[in-house]
Amino acid sequence: MKKIINLFYVCLLIIISSCGSDDDAIGNLPPMEVSNIEAEVIEGTLVRISWAEAEDANNDELSYDVVINDRVVADKTSELSTEFNVASLLTNRSNNLQKGLNLELTISIKAYDTNGGVSDESIVKRNVFVNRDPSTFEFANINFDFSYYNWLEVSWYPAIDEDDDILSYDVYLNDVVLRENYIIGSDDYDGLGNIYYNTDYSQYVDDEIIIKVVANDRDGGITEISKSFDFRATDVDLGTFSLPYDSSMEYVINQEEVDRRVGYTFQIDENTGYVIESSEYLQLRLSDNQGNYINGSYERLYGESLTAGTYYLEIENYYNNSNSSGTLSFVLKDPKESDVDLGTLGVPYEEALNFSLPNNEPDNKIGYTFQISEETGFSVFSQNNINFELREVNGNFITSGYRRAFAETIQPGTYYLEVYQYYNDINSGSFTMVLKDPTTTDVDLGTLSIPYTDSVEFNVSITEPDGKIRYLFEINSATGYSFTTQTGIYLNLYDSNGNYINYGYRDIYGENLNAGSYYLEIVNQDYNDISGTLNITLSSPNESDIDLGALTVPFNQSFDFNTTGEIDRKIRYEFSVDSEAFYAFEIINENYDDYIYLYDASGNYIGGSDYYQITGTLSPGNYYVEVAGYSNNTGSGTLVFDLQ
Repeated sequence: MKKIINLFYVCLLIIISSCGSDDDAIGNLPPMEVSNIEAEVIEGTLVRISWAEAEDANNDELSYDVVINDRVVADKTSELSTEFNVASLLTNRSNNLQKGLNLELTISIKAYDTNGGVSDESIVKRNVFVNRDPSTFEFANINFDFSYYNWLEVSWYPAIDEDDDILSYDVYLNDVVLRENYIIGSDDYDGLGNIYYNTDYSQYVDDEIIIKVVANDRDGGITEISKSFDFRATDVDLGTFSLPYDSSMEYVINQEEVDRRVGYTFQIDENTGYVIESSEYLQLRLSDNQGNYINGSYERLYGESLTAGTYYLEIENYYNNSNSSGTLSFVLKDPKESDVDLGTLGVPYEEALNFSLPNNEPDNKIGYTFQISEETGFSVFSQNNINFELREVNGNFITSGYRRAFAETIQPGTYYLEVYQYYNDINSGSFTMVLKDPTTTDVDLGTLSIPYTDSVEFNVSITEPDGKIRYLFEINSATGYSFTTQTGIYLNLYDSNGNYINYGYRDIYGENLNAGSYYLEIVNQDYNDISGTLNITLSSPNESDIDLGALTVPFNQSFDFNTTGEIDRKIRYEFSVDSEAFYAFEIINENYDDYIYLYDASGNYIGGSDYYQITGTLSPGNYYVEVAGYSNNTGSGTLVFDLQ
């Protein structure tokens, strides 16, 4: 109806214009209603409202008022569209929506001309689907493995979605997807998003690394956060080192260094030894230009050989979050410069040599070359905390040891003795080297008559090339044997052909040694001379057993005993009774861990104790009481023997 009336006014105006003169005044007509009103979502909750230009019979310039759901969103705008964020219309929406929101908009638009004309109000309803992006969120932590570049951890605080959409997350390292469609569950630590990447990423560390997390409401709404890392930004190219090289430079590791590292690149044109040292307790890691690991340690790196090429040194102060600074020193030189040639040595030879292992020694060793023209034994020892290693000049290993090394025989030739640091101690001191025949201190006891008991004094010097003294002896009949000492040494027993028979610490014994020739070794495993007394007993193991015969009850007597030197480490007291008897046997005044056992004549066990008196009743018959030591210990005591 309104359109018909407006059309009538237009027609009337035409008639009046054609009938009147040009000077006749024409009245102002209002604009027509706005048409073609549309609403579309641009992004998230931002909606664009557009409309067609209203017709105006007077061709006046027009402006528009736009009202959405009773809210003025444009006032006298000359544009034919306006944008409005409808988020404020969603505050009271239902919470049961899972994906965005269908929102009904009531749009009202009026057109105004410049002469005060106002169009009728155009009112339309339009539905739009709006979806709000997840809120901005932050990283909680990003941890990298900087030793082997084979794992990293990313954690972040969850984003908030005002539409209550369930969010998933995609995590990227540059363009590499570390995790897709990750949903933070109730069992995630502290409610954070957290992913581990256990794969080698070393190919990325030479350039900028970008860690990105994208929150996705899975209906078009996304929010992403990212953080970039350039681990090589503070690296230093030291250029080519001329050899030998000995120089220092200052370093600084700032708090801003995410990896707490600084890298140094350098080149060498020939093979060399190296020592790299920091003034602080830093982790040092040396690799080649391909990233292959060469050496790593705290505070000091050293090596005997570094071939020509390009190298990368990382210094790390990972566990210290404050600024750190200090001095980094490089020493590149031939490790053999400090070696000593002792020349040809005569045999016998004994000399004390001073050594110094300076801090800039690339191999932490000093080598001593020497030649001998005859077969000899070899011994080297020191009171300092150093290691020894002896090799032939062609590198074949012979012997080594801490503070002491020896070899029973070395042949004529050239040898290389290395003296090197113990656990990287920077040390100096002296050592003694001895070349002599190891058999000169051996003792021939000759042929021993059975039974035989003797004590011999011994001294095993650390100058002994074989670290031992041998006692040779011969017996003409089978016997039991016992070799004991109170000194902390090892004993080895062999026959004349070198066949092993027995060994032990401080003592060895056996009940049967056939007629023949033998040798006993006393071995010094200490770092000093060692001396003591060796007790030798050759006899039948039953010689010391005591036969008390037939005993008349009551019987009470005490027997002092000593099992030291006993072949079988025990003494037996045999007896018989012709009537039933109560017994009480006990060891007193003992000086070792003893035990007492009671057997019948057939060897059947009746009773025993390691600690207490044993008691009981005996029937008429033959018996024996045995006194011995726990774990074959020997010693003395008193046996109290009581029959009632």
